[in-house]
Amino acid sequence: MGWKYYSVGTDTWGGKVEMPAFDFTGGRTLNTGNGGRMVLNVRDPWVAEAVSYETIRPLHRVLVAEFDGNAVYAGFITGVDEDPDAGTVTVDHTDIWWLWERRYVLSVRGDGDQSAAPMTYTNRTLATLANLVVARGMNGSPSDRYALPLITNADVVGTDSRTYYGYKFESVADALKELMDTTGGPDIDFDVQWSGYPHTLRWVMRSGSLTSGLWEWDATADKTEVSNLKFKTDALKVANRVIGAGEGTERKMLVRDDDSFTTTAPALERVTNYSGMSDGAQLQARVTSDLQTSNDPTQQISFRIPVNGSVKPGDLILGGTARVKTSGLYFLDAGWHNWRLIQWDFDREWITMQFQQVGG
Repeated sequence: MGWKYYSVGTDTWGGKVEMPAFDFTGGRTLNTGNGGRMVLNVRDPWVAEAVSYETIRPLHRVLVAEFDGNAVYAGFITGVDEDPDAGTVTVDHTDIWWLWERRYVLSVRGDGDQSAAPMTYTNRTLATLANLVVARGMNGSPSDRYALPLITNADVVGTDSRTYYGYKFESVADALKELMDTTGGPDIDFDVQWSGYPHTLRWVMRSGSLTSGLWEWDATADKTEVSNLKFKTDALKVANRVIGAGEGTERKMLVRDDDSFTTTAPALERVTNYSGMSDGAQLQARVTSDLQTSNDPTQQISFRIPVNGSVKPGDLILGGTARVKTSGLYFLDAGWHNWRLIQWDFDREWITMQFQQVGG
């Protein structure tokens, strides 16, 4: 079956129209957004029949990439470039993370929120707090414009709490980042699915310790599917002492720090401003998490595989583990190593994947 591409409406999340794209790129990234482009050759009468103002209207339509009947990517149309001389229409699209930058954690959406009572969520897991933040971003008037076909995880009791003040006007994206960057914070992915029949689009929020998925590639084999393998070691963002500045000014500023000098590398300090953070324990957790992720150089491996290979686009799950056999690298011992999938991008022929070392 291979690739098919569809346009669906943001009014009903249905009304599928197949888009006969000449080229289509997209992708998914753990904990952040991704996007791509669709190119249409409108000189072809069959293509021109499917393309109209309504089927590629920015913000009113979402493009869905499907492989072997499974929806694997959905992106809101954000721009259209028309080139009559070339006979092409190029459509830019970006995934649901883009929307969270434009939704806020507010109880009143306008005048009055600055004096509204704060919203406090207590005794939850950090993953549940992420779900609650997203739910708040979908709560507004008119309800049909704020609502999204998105399923969140169950509410789980835990030891964490958060308070959101209206006068800080914190976006859903920023609130999610704070939770993800806290020690023990969740990883987040918005899985794309078809629902019911006729098909409508929906997202399923995955929040927590995302480890599902296991694949294996031997990059040293004669007939390996792996190509364009690259291995990168990056020390530019290393810090072995992190200082976090929270709410307050001058001598009354809230400050927390953490350090780890476990190697002989020179002292490398980072001062990060968390100006809206007034809770000392939360600030300490944020600083400790920052130190844990920056105390050593990051190592990433990337390679591409054919879309019709042994692992298909619908098989890939962000956060999953790949066992990869490599050799001939200076900063990695030859043999099998485990890597975590943090991003995958696709075009019509190839899937390009980015992996980070397990525990890194």
